[in-house]
Amino acid sequence: MTLMSLILSKKIYDLKKLPKKTGIYYFIDSNNIPIYIGKSLNIYKRVNQHLKSNTQKSNKIKSGFDHLRYLETRSEMIALIIESQEIKKNKPIFNRKLRKKKENININFFTSKSGHMGLKIGKNKEDNLTSFQSTNKAKSFIGYISDKYNLCKKLNNIHLGEYCCHAISLSHNIKKCGYEEGVKEYNSRFFKMINSLKLPNKKFLLIEKNNDKPYPFVSVKNGTIEGYGYLNSKTSEYRTNLKRLEFITKDELIIIKNYYKKNFESLNLTSVV
Repeated sequence: MTLMSLILSKKIYDLKKLPKKTGIYYFIDSNNIPIYIGKSLNIYKRVNQHLKSNTQKSNKIKSGFDHLRYLETRSEMIALIIESQEIKKNKPIFNRKLRKKKENININFFTSKSGHMGLKIGKNKEDNLTSFQSTNKAKSFIGYISDKYNLCKKLNNIHLGEYCCHAISLSHNIKKCGYEEGVKEYNSRFFKMINSLKLPNKKFLLIEKNNDKPYPFVSVKNGTIEGYGYLNSKTSEYRTNLKRLEFITKDELIIIKNYYKKNFESLNLTSVV
């Protein structure tokens, strides 16, 4: 896939022609103006959800659109960036008026009475590590990083028993959470986990390694999203395939930071000059 292939489809009137793939979809009125823009891992499924819904938002979209267009990206990371850019560019009426920010489930870090660092799920924005749109996804993420960094699941509030989880008890001889392993040793692993979720303040590419060639990537330079594209092989050739952002705002950096925290295992962070 090259940047030249990232073009909108022809007018779509038959929903069966929509792909069941990742990308951006557009509801467009009779004046050829987008009235709503969204992204999905399954364009066909998401559009049908809009059309079958009876919410105020969906009913207004259904009554106002004439046809559909879509853009396949093969990458949720790139779809998120393009969605943000396209909404800024087109200012669809139903994105502006009806798109409300969902209340996220935050994962916050704290210091326990023993001095050991831990994680908890809540709605506070302070000491926020990352956020999800459901409690189950947040718990799953905590479970994953607890296993990866040998962190105590009881201290991280996803193990409710009196004693520490079995895996940590075996590997660190902890009988009661946080009381038989030194604070310094334990917290060093905790902060190693925290640091692994931070993006460096330098120029680098985030490349989706679990995707097929050409690999989707996002270019970040000095804390700003420079653009996105697709790579066949050498990262040194990324400039040739770089689509620079039309609107440079902090929104896209926030999007990528959150995406990285939730998907860092499937991304390669590669420094470039």
